[in-house]
Amino acid sequence: MGPAPISDRLSLHSSRLPAIFAVEPTSEMKWSRVVLITLAGVVSHTFGRGTMPLLLPAIADDLELNATTSGATGSANMAAYLCGVVAVTYLASRVAPAVLLKCGLWIVTAGLLCLGTAATTTQVMIGTALAGLGGAGIWLTMPVIATANVPVAKRGTVMGALTATMAVGSIIIPFATSALRDVVNDAGAWREVWLLEMVAAAVILIVLYVALRNDISPPLPLGAGIKAITRLQAWKTAVFFYMAFAFVAASWFQFFGLSLENDHNMSRGFTTNLWALMGMGGVVGAVVFGRMSDRVGRPRTMCLVTAIGASTCLLVLVGQMWAAALAAALYGMAGMAVPPLTAAFVRDQVAEQDFTAVFGAMTIFYGPASVLGPITGGILADLTDSYVLTYLVVAITFAFASVAAWNLRHTESVT
Repeated sequence: MGPAPISDRLSLHSSRLPAIFAVEPTSEMKWSRVVLITLAGVVSHTFGRGTMPLLLPAIADDLELNATTSGATGSANMAAYLCGVVAVTYLASRVAPAVLLKCGLWIVTAGLLCLGTAATTTQVMIGTALAGLGGAGIWLTMPVIATANVPVAKRGTVMGALTATMAVGSIIIPFATSALRDVVNDAGAWREVWLLEMVAAAVILIVLYVALRNDISPPLPLGAGIKAITRLQAWKTAVFFYMAFAFVAASWFQFFGLSLENDHNMSRGFTTNLWALMGMGGVVGAVVFGRMSDRVGRPRTMCLVTAIGASTCLLVLVGQMWAAALAAALYGMAGMAVPPLTAAFVRDQVAEQDFTAVFGAMTIFYGPASVLGPITGGILADLTDSYVLTYLVVAITFAFASVAAWNLRHTESVT
């Protein structure tokens, strides 16, 4: 006997969903769930990934890191993230999404503790790797939980809300860092920031345990693995786009503070505050571009935001404070919008139960490019004794991503 028709399997899957995934949930229930899930995103992206570039100039001074080693911290984070993606992609059919999310939170929290007590470069690498590993469990399950039964016309807005909350965290962290440094009277303090984030992550973990205590969402169906990517229309172009963005995002973020301080002699206080400006841009961009994508389509919006990203690389090279501030705001708007737009693009084309498998497979390709970006940028900076060539390479790669996104505009969505 052959497999049951897809309609029967979908019906069976739907019948097993908990009450919160009911066909006609109230608007309040949907948005309360989105708000709670965004807290997990703060742990994975704001704490586990976004804080390292902010603190990297201080860490590099303290531990005497060169540009290549500084870049390697980002590569270690993304390499571990890739390992996590592979693990989550294959576990998705065996373990409930909420369980994977909680496991990711535990691992990131352990990484933050390691970073907060780091005395050596090796310990910093281990801590940032743990943060990357746990982040995969959070990011690959967060969209499917948040967008359960959300219509296509609203998915861009919901995904934008996820990233907007991460961006709010990115606003708070720089100000908290500056305030903490003033309290301890040390402009190079960095371990204390990680420890504060660890405490915050532990609180968020407890909140989500309570919020998801009755969540009995079943594991997703079989079919995970790298071949799941072929379920996506124009998957080769989509993968190229995501890999190009992975390379530039990991590099742009990693060297921003180092470039401004080392190449252009800007103060640490000023560069730290720029991260808050970047977060403000992320709040605006995630919501604005999310809503724009609901109206004009994901690919066109993805094309626009990556073109804006290319322009920010050139602004970094201007070497003026106004240009650096503009670059931070624009990159926050554009760069933080791409991941949720890409997730929404995938979610539009595949059924709910296939999302984690397909997006996970796509993210497997994302991983190697994001590992290559920071280490390449660091090597180029050490060879040329500046970050000019690094940002020129990033700008060109951003342009390639924009072209790829434009070529995706003929893909169709499914409900």
